[in-house]
Amino acid sequence: MVLTEGQKQAIKKLDKEMEAAKDPCSKYIAEQLLQLATSCPEVAEKILEQKETLAGALDAIKAEAKKHAVGGCGCVDEAQAVEIACKYYNIKATEPAAGATAAHQALGKALETSMDTGTGAAAVSVNLDDFF
Repeated sequence: MVLTEGQKQAIKKLDKEMEAAKDPCSKYIAEQLLQLATSCPEVAEKILEQKETLAGALDAIKAEAKKHAVGGCGCVDEAQAVEIACKYYNIKATEPAAGATAAHQALGKALETSMDTGTGAAAVSVNLDDFF
């Protein structure tokens, strides 16, 4: 796959912002955006818009979680987080580029196994205090 110059620049921008962020949530969102940008040049162009940043996307995710917070704790799942980030960047594609396993790895969490069924639990809960 040959990348356009815009895609290469978007990748550099996200990599730089991801390194500066150093938190697993930002890294997960950046990885999802990187996958979208490498598959679609139009997405890369949206990411390159100077006013939008990875930190801004994370702030948008936090704001959405705060809207639904109960007892000081609010959360969104991986798909919602990617959807909010895409909306922030004005990207139409909102499907997460990787499954729940990648999200768990990015967040440093292991899948829990239910003793009753042996199936993996795919929910991730994030406390707002984790971001501050």
